[in-house]
Amino acid sequence: MPLPIFPLNSVLFPGIPMPLRIFEERYLRMLADRTPNDPAFAIALIESGQEVGGSPAFHGVGTTARLVSINKLTANQVDIVVVGDRRVRISTGDWKRGYAVAETEDLADDAHDTAKAAAVAASARRAYATYVRGVARLVDLQFKAPSLSQDAAAASFELTSRLPLHTWEQQSILENVDPLARITSVKRLVDRELALLVRGGVAGVPLFYPGDRFTLN
Repeated sequence: MPLPIFPLNSVLFPGIPMPLRIFEERYLRMLADRTPNDPAFAIALIESGQEVGGSPAFHGVGTTARLVSINKLTANQVDIVVVGDRRVRISTGDWKRGYAVAETEDLADDAHDTAKAAAVAASARRAYATYVRGVARLVDLQFKAPSLSQDAAAASFELTSRLPLHTWEQQSILENVDPLARITSVKRLVDRELALLVRGGVAGVPLFYPGDRFTLN
């Protein structure tokens, strides 16, 4: 299925919203050219090149974007919100229209042990809740961890989108079609960020009490 491709320095995950401000003429035209049918386009992480101007190379796996709101600010500026829909493999883009258009193919998950994946996902959700409590304590605010999907496949994307990760780490999770391996990788990332939070503390001061280890329980 041919789709417009919107290369960004961000990774869009299935089920995750993303606000965007459109101001380049070519992408305003891309929006104007769209059909009423979803998806509006696919978002792909830039591999080399820049977001603004030029024809950046992008990764071969991205996510289709469903347009949920559009707000025209000026003649040359539009705010939109999209939600990630399906992962797709993306062929080389054709830039004849000024924006890329490429053939896309749905990327489905492989069969997996759902019980094992669910157990790892539950552990990852618990670790993330601890992480959020730690962040709340650092900034002296009261907030709770967001409600996360009970589905391991969906939870892997939700958690990855909420962690302060490099885009290459996010892209690796997006491309992984083994839900058990994917949620296992995400659990390791949550554990890593939690360990960094405890060791780093505030302004480089570790979160330890004198003579005893600080815990986030």
